[in-house]
Amino acid sequence: MTRTDALLRATSVRFAALYFLPYYTALVAEGRARWEWVALGAVYWCAHGLGTESLNRLADRAEDEINRPERTALCHRAGFPLLRRAAVAAWGVVLLLDAVLLVLHPDPWLALFLFLAGFSGVNYSYGLRLCRNRYLAPLLLTFHFGGTFVIGTVLAQERWNTDVLRHFAGYGLPFFVVGMVTLLALGGAKDLTDVAGDTSIGYRSAWIDLLRRYGAWIAGAMVGSTYLLVTVFVLVGAFPARFLLWLLMIPVAVALGRCVWRAHTPEERFATREFFYQYWVLSLIVGALLYAPHWATLTGIAAGAAFWALTTQCLHWSAGISAATVRTVAELAFGVRPVGAGAAPDGGRD
Repeated sequence: MTRTDALLRATSVRFAALYFLPYYTALVAEGRARWEWVALGAVYWCAHGLGTESLNRLADRAEDEINRPERTALCHRAGFPLLRRAAVAAWGVVLLLDAVLLVLHPDPWLALFLFLAGFSGVNYSYGLRLCRNRYLAPLLLTFHFGGTFVIGTVLAQERWNTDVLRHFAGYGLPFFVVGMVTLLALGGAKDLTDVAGDTSIGYRSAWIDLLRRYGAWIAGAMVGSTYLLVTVFVLVGAFPARFLLWLLMIPVAVALGRCVWRAHTPEERFATREFFYQYWVLSLIVGALLYAPHWATLTGIAAGAAFWALTTQCLHWSAGISAATVRTVAELAFGVRPVGAGAAPDGGRD
């Protein structure tokens, strides 16, 4: 394994797909999926993801030695000096592309959201170290959807006016709310595997505390929030009736909820964490097709899903989705366990 390969694996390059898909969906929905916006966006979100994750590995080195020794081993193989250079280079590319985007599309709202994207990405791990705030950290992690979707929406407008704002408030904003609530409710699943390391630095996950305090019903409420919101938005006319197709994912959501509550061993927690990420990608795909039902959406989704699948299996710090992972998820979701065998996990942060 080369140092570059180790660097890419350690910095979770697959997350670029999570940034890109909401951005691309917004462009398609507004009829502005021009090749230059798509190409610039693909490079931009790859650089943004690399910069964010590189800083996180540098800042969280102490707890990651305990939480994720396999990922930290990759950091050592790549070398922490290389991680620092990668972070500087990635954020340099982001700043350059910020300038390019604003030259091509001068807009104060775009400038504001691009600034917030960089500010949150850097200060999550460094500077203000917002990742140590147990209440702000989960909110910042929703940027994977909300921030990129808003940037794509702003970029797709010739200019913001009353008609554009009214249209966004009636259709784009409800979609934004569904995505944000889904990530806010379930994003803490990534905390499942990080018990000892985060305890060692005095961090306690608010999401885990909720799960431990309120029991299995809160896990059900977490996964059900998406479908409740979708149903409400259809009933009030914010979404067309086709959005009810999203409810076909409820069985998958129920399975995830059972895994979240029942995962107890390290293997079960890791499998549930991975299940959450796959569930989120599936939600993005379904949501994108319902929000922007065009052939262009399908093309972007196919490319994004292929990138996600390839990097998950071949270029991620874990071994990807294995037969053992699938078996563990199936046992948690559908198997019969002794009463009391499930336990709300402790947790930390990615």
